[in-house]
Amino acid sequence: MMKHTAFITGLIIAATSFGLDRWSKYWVEFIFNLGDKGVVKVMPFLNFVLHKNTGVSFSFFNSGGETGRWILVALTCVITLGLTIWLKRTNSRLLMVGIGLVIGGAVGNIYDRATVGAVTDFIQFYWGDWSFAIFNLADSSIFLGAALLIWDSIFDKEKNECDDKNDNS
Repeated sequence: MMKHTAFITGLIIAATSFGLDRWSKYWVEFIFNLGDKGVVKVMPFLNFVLHKNTGVSFSFFNSGGETGRWILVALTCVITLGLTIWLKRTNSRLLMVGIGLVIGGAVGNIYDRATVGAVTDFIQFYWGDWSFAIFNLADSSIFLGAALLIWDSIFDKEKNECDDKNDNS
């Protein structure tokens, strides 16, 4: 795959991820009115619960007010810019998809943090009394994209063989 094509396709994946995230957050808040309903049991292991997350992943590192909020926005923008540069330089399909997903998810959460002050989360998996953190589609895109990046770094034989040849030279 040519680098230009990979870049454009990666941006399309990012835009699609961002769009689905925005649509899902709009739907749960304003169409489904999740905030008025509290907890909605979707399946025996899945709830929809509206939660505004002012921290980072899994509500860790609460932003601590306006300064922290904008520091998180700026940091995420810098990371997203770095990923975009990486995307521009890749011709790997797996990296293209992974980076595109991470960028789209990151931009979705940047949008929330910049416009609302917190990230809108609503998906909650649970089992009995145990509950996983509440998250959203942007978080899912970031997780899946990061998993693809890790997979590529471990199992891309062609790239690893090339790296081995360069190390032996």
